[in-house]
Parts: sequence; structure tokens; C-alpha cells
Amino acid sequence: MPAPRDDKRIELLHQASAHCRETGRPDLAEGIDFVFTEEGAKFLNRMRWGAVASDKPNLAISVTPQLRADLKALASEKDSKLEKVVREGFARYIAGDWVPPEPVKAARGAGVQKVNLNIRTDAEQRALMRELKPERSEELGFQVPDAWVALAWLLEEFGLNVEDYLQ
Repeated sequence: MPAPRDDKRIELLHQASAHCRETGRPDLAEGIDFVFTEEGAKFLNRMRWGAVASDKPNLAISVTPQLRADLKALASEKDSKLEKVVREGFARYIAGDWVPPEPVKAARGAGVQKVNLNIRTDAEQRALMRELKPERSEELGFQVPDAWVALAWLLEEFGLNVEDYLQ
């Protein structure tokens, strides 16, 4: 439902559509009218999220359901957002002030259930992370994916041990 302040904009769009039809541009009128349909609303939403995705790309981190729940709860308790914590960790990593430990994985056949912890990240930081990855991976002796840097920082910041979530 539109907000009262939007009534003027809605009326102007309807007037623009009528004007286009009257001046021989029904194609433009159809484009304007489209935004008032259910499919038009979906289209506008996709456009909005497309812009968000380019500025703040999603980072999917594979974790256990319990770890995801614990991280969200701890962030909430500290009146923070996981996105902000990860941004701080990426900044420290990029500056060379912090490096993650070697990744820890569940034993083969452990049957550990995994889900995605989705976090919006900063596009510029992600570009710098991509540039640093080969050099840092060679220095540390293991691959350093963005998701591991984010998860290792979250674990450290919230005082959690990844191994506690692998059984």
C-alpha cells in the first residue's frame, strides 16, 4: 500500500501515461502503466536489488545451522550486524593487521549439516580481497577465500571455536 506522500507521484505517473497516449506514444504509456502491475512491481524490485548486489555483493558462508544461529544471536546481543563485523575484519585483513588461521573442516563422512550464512559485503573490499588472494594464499600456505576470512574473523570477534560446531 502506497504511503500518503506517494499519492502525488502516482497521480503524476497516471497523467504521464495519459499524455503519452494522447500524443501518439502508446508504447511509452504501456511502459508507465506496467509499473502499476504485479509483474511491474517485481521488475522494480529486481532493479533495486540489482543495484544493491553490485554495491553490496552477497557472501555465502557455509556453516552449521547452530553456528549460523549463534552468530546471529551474538551480533544481536552486541547490538551489531554481521555485515558490519565482516567489513571490519576485511579491513584489518586488507591492511595486513590480521590474518586468519588455516581453515578447519569436518572429518570426511562426519555428516555435518551445512547451511548458508548470507552476508552483504562491500564491493570495493571484495575487489581488494580478490587482488590479495594469490599473494596471501602463498604467504600463509593455504587458500584464503573471502568466506573463510569472514568466518574466521566472526569466530574470533565472538569468541567461538569452529571445531565446536563440526561434531
